[in-house]
Amino acid sequence: MRFTQDMTSAFGEWLECDRIRHALIAERPDIAARTTLHPQRPMLRIHRPGGDVVVAKAEVDGSAAWIVGVAAFPDPVLHDASSAESATALVLTLLGHS
Repeated sequence: MRFTQDMTSAFGEWLECDRIRHALIAERPDIAARTTLHPQRPMLRIHRPGGDVVVAKAEVDGSAAWIVGVAAFPDPVLHDASSAESATALVLTLLGHS
């Protein structure tokens, strides 16, 4: 089986998301049981009572960026992150206030 560019890119994004998960759990071991990595997409969900935090790779206008979403009622809040490191830092800040 030959891997296409799309396949290798998708796998690389999934691995990057897994690195975010590991970095978050290293800083906040208490979230390990509440953290779910999507098995096929570069998406991470951290369950919390006030609403989940979701980290996902999104493609906008041909370029990919990390998005951090915070479930809030009545309106969810979305944050852009320029890198996996900035997404990790943003999530840690958000979890510090949970």
